[in-house]
Amino acid sequence: MKKHLIFLLMITAAVSGFAADQDVAVYEIHYNAALSYASQLVILQDMAKTQPSDANEFYTKALRKLVAEYSNIKDDNEKKAADEQAIILAAQLGAGKHAPAASDLWQVANRFEAAMARAEAMMALGNIPAPAYIPQIIRVLESMNVKPTPNRLYGERIANGAIIALERYQDPSGYLPVFFASIGWYAPIVREQATKSLAIIAQDPSSYMMDVVKKSSYNHYAKFAALKNTEAAAIDNKKKVEIAVEALNQGWRSNNRNEEIKITLAEMRKLAINMINRYKSDNQAIYQLLERSCTQGGLDEKFSAIATLASQGTEESSKRLSKLLVDLNNKRLRNNIDQEDEQLVRAVIPALGQLGLAQSRSALSAVGASNWPPAVVKLADEALDQLKR
Repeated sequence: MKKHLIFLLMITAAVSGFAADQDVAVYEIHYNAALSYASQLVILQDMAKTQPSDANEFYTKALRKLVAEYSNIKDDNEKKAADEQAIILAAQLGAGKHAPAASDLWQVANRFEAAMARAEAMMALGNIPAPAYIPQIIRVLESMNVKPTPNRLYGERIANGAIIALERYQDPSGYLPVFFASIGWYAPIVREQATKSLAIIAQDPSSYMMDVVKKSSYNHYAKFAALKNTEAAAIDNKKKVEIAVEALNQGWRSNNRNEEIKITLAEMRKLAINMINRYKSDNQAIYQLLERSCTQGGLDEKFSAIATLASQGTEESSKRLSKLLVDLNNKRLRNNIDQEDEQLVRAVIPALGQLGLAQSRSALSAVGASNWPPAVVKLADEALDQLKR
C-alpha cells in the first residue's frame, strides 16, 4: 500500500511537470505505467483539465481496457477509481463525438455499478450520436420508470442519464418513455429535466399524446397528464382540441368507483371542456358529451359545459341548452328543485341569450310560467330580447 502511495505521488508530480505540453503520447506512457486504477485516475483528471488535442484514440483504448478488466476488480477503492475513470472517459468521448467508442460506452452503461458512470455513458452515446443504442437506452428508462429502486438516488441518476441521452438523440421513439418519466416517481429535478427534454425530442407531440389518451393500456393519471402536456405544448389548436374531445370522451367512459380516480377523471373532463371552449371544435360528438357534463358532472363542470356549449355558437348548442332549461322548468313546476338547480338556471338562461337563436324562444318563454323567482324571470326576458327575429 505504501509503495502504491509513493508511486501515486510520483505520478502526480510527473503529470504536473508535463501538463503544460499537452502531449497525449506522454500522458499515455504514464497512464500505461500506472500501477493502480487510482494512479490512472489522477492522469485522466489532469487530462480533463488541460484538454489535450487529438486524445480520442487514447481515451478509446483506455476505455476498452477498463471495460475488459472491470469485472475482475475486487478492491472497493479500486472499483470506485475505475468508475470515476469511466465517468471522465465517457464525458470526453461524448464531447469528442467519437463513434468508434460506442460499443464500449454501452458496456459501461450496461455493466458498471456506479450510477453516474452508467448515466455519463448513456449521455455520451446520445451526444455522439450512436443511434444503434437508442432501443437499449429506452429499455433502461422504461425499467426505471416502473417503480422506485431500493436506492432511489441510484435509480434517479440512471434515469436522468437516459433522459438526457434521449434528448440528445432527438429521436421520436424516445418521446413516450421520457414523457412517463416526467410524471413518474422521481424527484422533482428529474421530472423537470424530463419535461424540458420533451420539447427538444419532438416539437409536435400530438400523435403520442392522442395515443396515450385513447388507448386502454394507459391509466387515467397518464391520460390526464397527456392532456395537460398537450395544452402546454406549442402545437396547432386544431390538434389540441382533437385530443381534448377524446379526453372528454375517455373521461365519461369509466365507471370506476375509486374516489381518487373519480376526482382525476372529473379534473380531466374539466380541462378538456375548457380547451374545447377555447379552441372550438366541429366534431359533432362534443354535444352529447357536453350535455352529459351539464347533467352528470360536478357543479363547476356543469358551468364549464354550459359556457362551452354557448361558445360554439351553433343550433345544436341551442338545442341542448334549451332541453336543459325545459328540464329545469319542469322540475320547478313539480317543486323538485334544489340549490344547484337554482344556480344552473341562472347560467343556462344567459347562455341561450348569448347564442341568440330563435329555437330557444319556447324554453325561455316558459320560464315566466314555471314559478321561478322574479330575478330568474328577468334573466329570461333579457335573453328573449337577444334572440334573432
